[in-house]
Amino acid sequence: MSFIYPLPTTGSISFADYLLDTDNKYLNDISEATALRGRVRAVLKGAARTEGPKDYTNIMKTVDDYLPYLLAIVDCIEGGQLKLKKEFETSWRCSLSDSVLKKKPRVVCRDIYYELIFTLLTYGYACSNWASSIIQRQEEIDTKLKQAADFFCKAAGIFAYIAEQVCPRWNNPPASRPPDVLMEMITSISKIALADASSIAIRKALMSRTSSSLLAKLAIGVAGHYEKANGLIKSLKDPQKVCADFRKYVSYGALFHQALGKKFLAKDAYEHQQMGKAVGFITEAKEAIHQLSKSKSTIIASHASQEYTEVVALYANYVNTNETISFENVPNKEELQALIPGGRVALDLTKYTPPPPSFGPSLEKEDDDDNYILKGRYY
Repeated sequence: MSFIYPLPTTGSISFADYLLDTDNKYLNDISEATALRGRVRAVLKGAARTEGPKDYTNIMKTVDDYLPYLLAIVDCIEGGQLKLKKEFETSWRCSLSDSVLKKKPRVVCRDIYYELIFTLLTYGYACSNWASSIIQRQEEIDTKLKQAADFFCKAAGIFAYIAEQVCPRWNNPPASRPPDVLMEMITSISKIALADASSIAIRKALMSRTSSSLLAKLAIGVAGHYEKANGLIKSLKDPQKVCADFRKYVSYGALFHQALGKKFLAKDAYEHQQMGKAVGFITEAKEAIHQLSKSKSTIIASHASQEYTEVVALYANYVNTNETISFENVPNKEELQALIPGGRVALDLTKYTPPPPSFGPSLEKEDDDDNYILKGRYY
């Protein structure tokens, strides 16, 4: 279960219109940056027009090629090697902003960091969507599941890098900026990517006959990621500006994995002949999953419907066993809540390290150090 992010698209720009290179040192690099950004724009535009599977690996490769040049421009602007002829301005069509229009308009915003944030977001979205496409192939192969989990962890690391390292460097961002580029929002999607990776760990654990107790803790851990993401979205000044489908996915994702955890707790209680607890947990799981199967979120409804058949069968078995053999009292909601263990974190994000700038002062310093062949020698 994972959210498919609509990929952003962007307007055309020429860096030469904004950047002044007084020493004429970086004219070719600026031209190359414009060309590489044009490729990013073209590949995103092509993906938007493509119905069916998209080439996410090509999108990641294209963004990878552009990033060293964009990072070099950021460094040169901050270091004073490049001056701005006028305020830098780009437009991006947002992925997670709500809109009453069928086709969302591109949002114009000033500052080079708006460009950097959206470029990295695009990279993270492509990683996450590629992971989703791998698991949608219905191949319960360990290597495929591991590959998908690795890409989700990579996406989580990219999003965390944006929130922790890029957003704080954007000085005086406009109040009108879209929610997609807010630190809280980006942190929330990092947690969602980690939740998606961890849900794969549950699938792998099921294949290896892991204990119901551990499976319950893993599911509760995934629910915890969703709950934190949901809390971050609700902390925004205007959460309603966030895409309604995404908000539903996050809130329902927490409920679904809580219910999944209760299903495993019920199985664990049954295996230990604690029929009252088994009936209590499976009843709560059944009620929650039944409601989620009617959800307007097709992603959640589909997974809930698949789970519901098993949960109904477990419910009938546990209730019958308790009413004919065990005759144990069923704990109430408060008592069951006190029995729920803490979640276990299955996976951690993969720390993202940006590529080195393709030009600029940091690269020139390295070249100077390398070329100083007499360094350390005296005559």
